[in-house]
Amino acid sequence: MTASLNPYISQFGEEFDAEKSSQYRMAIQCALGGLSFALLDTTTRTLVGVEFYQSDLLTDSDDLFRTLERALESKGLNNSSFQSVICIVDNRYCALVPEPLFNEADQTKYLDFGFQIPEGYAVVSELIQSVPCHHVFALPKALQDKIQARWKEAVITHSSSVFIDSIMKSDTNHGVFVQVRNRDFDMLVKKEGKLVFFNNFKFNTKEDFAYFLLFAMEQNGCSGQDTPVCFSGLIRPASDIIDLCGRYVKDIHFVDDPHRLTVSKALNEVPYQYYYTLYQALQ
Repeated sequence: MTASLNPYISQFGEEFDAEKSSQYRMAIQCALGGLSFALLDTTTRTLVGVEFYQSDLLTDSDDLFRTLERALESKGLNNSSFQSVICIVDNRYCALVPEPLFNEADQTKYLDFGFQIPEGYAVVSELIQSVPCHHVFALPKALQDKIQARWKEAVITHSSSVFIDSIMKSDTNHGVFVQVRNRDFDMLVKKEGKLVFFNNFKFNTKEDFAYFLLFAMEQNGCSGQDTPVCFSGLIRPASDIIDLCGRYVKDIHFVDDPHRLTVSKALNEVPYQYYYTLYQALQ
């Protein structure tokens, strides 16, 4: 069934050349129901293309990986070697553990406290040095095996790890930062350059979204009148969520391109917040 899937965003610049794959870094973002990837030409530091898929047909690791292979094949890249590959796992099964409290033997327990991890998932962790905390997360073992079998040196990380690290390394010392997925969002509060709050919230309606955002802001001493809220992820300025949140938050804005990479002109039609995580992972 995945053979019939078409990308809802596919933008590749004239700089893209499949024969140059060995000088490309590839970032892949995987979530049940969605897949995206981006290519960075390391010789010119140029993001040369992005592609996004979203479908209820993407229900397991086999579907995701077949869609990825067919997407790469359509660009003449399926049998290509890349300079590096990073796979970004995008799900809710994650938890931050302060470095002094972390014990690798207890990884599964950290997640069991807040989630019922599906059968067939592996639990791994990574150190986010900018915090510093260990980020524990779960991913489908089948997807992990497929990625590592296809690209032996592939790095596997979590979208929340990329999000947290990018915000903590940014020049902004104060604010609320939100990364939106299809039905959940990450929220980070940063004060005086320090991480004071991070959590993930699942929502079904715009009212759910606004409630969780505003409640967490209040609990962390953030007023909608004087605390800016910065959005990234799968959301546009002209959305019901932004309209509702804007009634209570005075300063709402979207992530800006930090200009650390050159971006092909072909990507001008793609909202930067959509590929923000891919961009950050490729720096």
